[in-house]
Amino acid sequence: MKSRASSNAPVTRPSLLVRIRDLEDQEAWKEFVEIYTPLIYGHCHKYGLQEADAANVAQEVMSVAAQAMPDFQYDAQRGKFRGWLLQTTRHRLYKFFAQQRRAPQSASETTLERFLHQAPGTDEQARWEEDYRQRLFDWAAEKARPEFQPATWDAFRFTAVESVSVKDVAGHLGISTGAVYIARSRVMARLRELIETVADDDGEIPKL
Repeated sequence: MKSRASSNAPVTRPSLLVRIRDLEDQEAWKEFVEIYTPLIYGHCHKYGLQEADAANVAQEVMSVAAQAMPDFQYDAQRGKFRGWLLQTTRHRLYKFFAQQRRAPQSASETTLERFLHQAPGTDEQARWEEDYRQRLFDWAAEKARPEFQPATWDAFRFTAVESVSVKDVAGHLGISTGAVYIARSRVMARLRELIETVADDDGEIPKL
């Protein structure tokens, strides 16, 4: 939750990647794990890893990140943190497949390892970015939902996520269209507020 000074002026909260440089900041590390572990797991799963293997690789990547973050210095010219995380994930996938090899390489295995060892292509980067934005939204939604009355949340979910018309949602919930707009705006504002505290380096907000 955003803290406020006695003057009621908003207090700027350091970004998540700055906060986790402090290994004692348990809240920051909890948020870091909640956001990035499912992102890495999902990416591994797309390469065909079983649940246990994907979870193990994700844990290895997070361990590498944990060791690197205390010395983290953001440099926009060197790219986003999540770009580095994608490269690290691919490297660990390469190691996983290398360790799993029990016979001479087939052509498909050689192609896969060469692919993983190279820089990610445009399509893979785009999927990673999309998954990252979706994960931010899902995480923020999990945090925000208990803060709202069911009708307020449903007004947001039906209109902003499921694309149901405001008029239909108002009739379904038994409230005015104006109340639907207000409810949607309140939830979206809260989601943006939460995401801004954890977005890796550019405050990117998913389009709702």
